[in-house]
Amino acid sequence: MQIGSTRKRILLLTACSVASGMVFSARVWAQSAPAPVIVPATPDTGTGPIIPGGPVTPEAQAVHIAKIKKFYHELLLKEKNVSTAVSHIDKKQIEATGLQQGSIQSVLKQTPSVNEYQQNIGQGVPVLTVRGVRNSQLASTLNGLIPLQDLLSGGQGAFLNNNLGSPITLGQLESTTVYPGVAPPDKQGFATIGGTIAYESKKPTAKPYAEIFGGIGSFDSSNAGFEINTGDIGTGIDAPRAILRYNQSYTAGFPDNNSIRSGDMYFQLEKPYDEGLSHVSATVIYNRADGYMVTAPLPVPLQQANSYSYNFPHSLTYTRENNKYLTAILHDETYINPHLIIEASLFYLRQPTKFTSQQQGNQIAYNPAFPYQVTFQVPYFAYGPNFGPGNFYNLPGYFSYDPLKTFGSYTAGESAEINYGGTQTIGFTPRANIFLPHNDITIGGLFTKEMALSAENFVYGSIPMPQVTGYNSFSFGGGSQRTIYTVFAQDKVNLLGNKLHIEPGVQLTGVYSSAINAFSYSQASATNPTGNYKLQNYGKQADPYLGVTYDFPHDFVGYAEYGKGARYAPILDYGLGTPNAQGIASSTTAPKPEVVHAYTAGVRYDTPRFYLNLDTFYQKVTSQFSFYTNYQTGTSTYANTGASSYHGYEMSTKYRLTQDIELFGNASYTQAQYLNSFYANVTPFEGQFGYAFKGEPLAGIPNWLGNFGVEYDHGPITARLSASYTGQQFITYDFAPQLPANPLIAPPNPNSTLALATTPFYSVPQSELGNKLSGFAPIPQNFKLPAYFLANVYLSYKLPMHGYDHLQYLKFSLNVQNLLGLHYYQHYFLAPAELPQNGGFTLTPTYASSYVGLPRSIFFNVTARF
Repeated sequence: MQIGSTRKRILLLTACSVASGMVFSARVWAQSAPAPVIVPATPDTGTGPIIPGGPVTPEAQAVHIAKIKKFYHELLLKEKNVSTAVSHIDKKQIEATGLQQGSIQSVLKQTPSVNEYQQNIGQGVPVLTVRGVRNSQLASTLNGLIPLQDLLSGGQGAFLNNNLGSPITLGQLESTTVYPGVAPPDKQGFATIGGTIAYESKKPTAKPYAEIFGGIGSFDSSNAGFEINTGDIGTGIDAPRAILRYNQSYTAGFPDNNSIRSGDMYFQLEKPYDEGLSHVSATVIYNRADGYMVTAPLPVPLQQANSYSYNFPHSLTYTRENNKYLTAILHDETYINPHLIIEASLFYLRQPTKFTSQQQGNQIAYNPAFPYQVTFQVPYFAYGPNFGPGNFYNLPGYFSYDPLKTFGSYTAGESAEINYGGTQTIGFTPRANIFLPHNDITIGGLFTKEMALSAENFVYGSIPMPQVTGYNSFSFGGGSQRTIYTVFAQDKVNLLGNKLHIEPGVQLTGVYSSAINAFSYSQASATNPTGNYKLQNYGKQADPYLGVTYDFPHDFVGYAEYGKGARYAPILDYGLGTPNAQGIASSTTAPKPEVVHAYTAGVRYDTPRFYLNLDTFYQKVTSQFSFYTNYQTGTSTYANTGASSYHGYEMSTKYRLTQDIELFGNASYTQAQYLNSFYANVTPFEGQFGYAFKGEPLAGIPNWLGNFGVEYDHGPITARLSASYTGQQFITYDFAPQLPANPLIAPPNPNSTLALATTPFYSVPQSELGNKLSGFAPIPQNFKLPAYFLANVYLSYKLPMHGYDHLQYLKFSLNVQNLLGLHYYQHYFLAPAELPQNGGFTLTPTYASSYVGLPRSIFFNVTARF
């Protein structure tokens, strides 16, 4: 008998038996147990693991099976008493979301306190909040601590960057875990003040298979692809295995004129070694998306006059993104002995992007017959009639384009732009897990550097356009980068007969950031004709963590945690300091990090049949980023004058009614409000700049969220009926007041007589507290976006193909989203448009703008497995 094959059978038998016996264990809601299986020393002899080549007796096999079962049970208990309200999404839940119509953000809405909406199917401009904290303030990781969010800006990057496509897609995922608040240091990631989204990619399996799949659906959508899993290549427990997946998809999109064409490729090669206790893997992911998107909510009067899916035609305006995402990972996890496992990942990410926007030139100016803001994303709205000879934005030899001479007017000549940008990241994440009789210690770190790809912006009056550096390249050269040094240590101390678990930890972070501006109009001089300058800053932060759990009788676990987190200022918030006597500003000003103090306490009941979690949370964010941009001078001011709080309650449950039927549900209540007054982006979409008043609720944050449903899974049939409830949320109202002398401290002055041509818009959240400003036209009081209820159905059937040599089965799946066909608003605000007129700007009558939710959508897929 070979030792390797015996051990393999033991490990597989144990893993399957233990995992299947805990259907509703914390692994449903927490992350999976660590992959390596530690074979502890034999108690009666003191010997270590089985030595390859040694004798194996039935008694020895029985002893080792018992040991491994005991160890797996201990691992699952450790996951059961995690000290946070963690939520886990498995492969079945991902598939039920819809691999083509969903996104890696939309799948998160199945968990408590998560709200998500997007303007298209697939990866189409998702907007995400967790307990009211927006996506730009969250961390996201892949396969451990590999950062997926933009390290220079947070979230997907600066506003309107990388909105189509993503580094990983639903079809490439194995599972997803949501850590709201502040996660333990080994799960936290970089720069979060509200939560961590941990994605795990697919892994090859020991059993080989091949799949060909394709589907069609609403909005003229289609997809086709394949997945090949080699299984074990060769014999023995250390045989390598690989998986390759490719998918191509297209949709005409929603709303109208929002088509997206995308492709995603995934490959992973895994090689176990040391009798299967260790493994090394290489992963390559290459995804791309090219399509159109809406950059601002659409006028409700036009939606009502035309159709629910109305969008401006491309002949009037369009915005297009072409994004690519390359991810390469080399990972090793090594079993040293029963007390030590070490692992590390080397990773590289490259994400170039191209942004194109155009508006018909003669529609930029005010037109009483069409008094709507079509887009903000053309050069004229940012810079006005300031291009060309004799104007501010003109530097002979570096920028010589004259829109007035070329197209006859500034509005026509500044109606189109093409921007190139993106980032590339390289890094290393080491980790060591130390297992002692009463302690589980983890130490590790994240060492990474992210650099902006060479950016270049072109201005013109049409698409296609010349792209000539020195002619119509509004900016070029330079670049920014951020280098991150993070180390963490945490310990889980098990006391009182393994009933009390105390988990202290700390994360230490140092961040060096720099930006080189190779071309600046405001800094240009005779001695520095291009106005180039460099900004640099170094910051450091120590963030503690403490979690406590106690195992009560009858399968109850009580837990509490405290965590401190920090988010570093976007690189675009860095600015020049005060000029010296020679008029040269050599210092760098940068906001301090935003800081959160997060508290959670709860209790969970966990048995194989019934799971219930109840918790309450409180999160306070201080030193919140505030800024004011003056588009007339092209300058911005940044500070840490903001503060906000988030508190609420969460519940989640699962109950197995029969062997084939399970019920599930969750609900949450969140109250988010500003703790002082400051200028900021006032919606999760971050497309509206406004003044936040102390005591006002945050706009775009539903108070109540809920999910519930039932799943039937028997033999070849799977059926899942689910529903989600999104409660009421406050909206914003835009107006145009005069700025005070210090815009970051004092509120706007409603009694200004300054011309509207030089005053920006401000968004004020509406709440039951009433109108905080006097002197304006009446603003709707207590206006909330209506709540909405969505029902979804997922059905699948596996048809066995007996008598066919290689074809195992055909799988038919039907996914219906918004089954009841509800029409609803996801985002809504009231504002006038500010449009050019007679060399200045004028206001149109106030009207509503919105993003509407996806109507009923149906998708049908077929998979052939060989």
